[in-house]
Amino acid sequence: MRRSAAAVMTAVLTFSIIAVASPAWAEPTGCVQATPSFSQSGGYMTASNWATCNTSATRTYKIEIKRDVNLSPDVVVSSYDDYWTGTYYEASTSSCDGRKTANYYGRSFFTVNTTYKDTSHYQVTTC
Repeated sequence: MRRSAAAVMTAVLTFSIIAVASPAWAEPTGCVQATPSFSQSGGYMTASNWATCNTSATRTYKIEIKRDVNLSPDVVVSSYDDYWTGTYYEASTSSCDGRKTANYYGRSFFTVNTTYKDTSHYQVTTC
């Protein structure tokens, strides 16, 4: 009896982990986001973007600056959440990264039903 209970728990936990890790593949219904922008000056990076929705609701729209790391999850260097009740969302974040030279990019998304949009990757020597 204990073995079958353990097997069921293992299956439930495995399914839960897969369900949490799997991204949704759509924006919130009626929402669209622009293409994010990424710029840098003197190693100081900025990423920004905006989105609109057909109906007013409380949503969180997020922008991140990420460092591209091979064979590992990319590192979030900076982020900003636009938590708002409305139809227009705008987010921007800026940062340095300790004088590292690496590839960086911007990523924007709604935190529910996330479809992210990325900028191109840019090699930056940060401040």
